[in-house]
Amino acid sequence: MSLGEKGLTELAQRVFSEKYDFVIGPQKLRGQSGKTWTFNAIIKDEKYGNYGVFIRDWKREISITQLRQLHKACIDIPDIEGGIMICNIATDFSRDYSSQFGIQLLSRGHLVSKLRNREYQF
Repeated sequence: MSLGEKGLTELAQRVFSEKYDFVIGPQKLRGQSGKTWTFNAIIKDEKYGNYGVFIRDWKREISITQLRQLHKACIDIPDIEGGIMICNIATDFSRDYSSQFGIQLLSRGHLVSKLRNREYQF
């Protein structure tokens, strides 16, 4: 199976687990508001803190609503330093929106490119 055929969760794990502790699975965290937020993964880094990850393996582009939800979750939970949205298709508008709120937006193509570049460096 080629890299392009793998699921987004597996690609994200391969990209991030080389340098960070990548905890997969529904991670439920309660925010200061009392709401429970569910992340698809948490990236733990001793130096920079924890980052919440939303993975949306949809056949359509990511919606602004999803980016807003991730932003709200990151603000509501004090242990989360920031958010990473991983999706199949990212538009220029969603990239602009995510950069305004400090959310990192990564597409399938970006993850595959990162992994292919690593293979050539060896």
